[in-house]
Amino acid sequence: MADSKKSNETNDTTTSKSTTTTKIEVVGPVDTASGANILRFNRDAKTKEPIDIVPGQVLTVGGNSGDITKAEAERLLSYNRWEFKEVEE
Repeated sequence: MADSKKSNETNDTTTSKSTTTTKIEVVGPVDTASGANILRFNRDAKTKEPIDIVPGQVLTVGGNSGDITKAEAERLLSYNRWEFKEVEE
């Protein structure tokens, strides 16, 4: 019985994590004097068109339904010329 309860708790935790939507907020260029106000971001998949990213924009992360994939989000978060931050809703 204890094992059954533990299994249900694990499933509940997994379900709640998968419903959390991760988003990336675009803060903007690190060097504000550069004059850059748009970042053209090349997608990982060659079949997808590049996207233009602007300060204040919020990108949804997630497979086919999101604006960008998780791998692309990690690329943006590690990009050193523009500032991005992860937000959750």
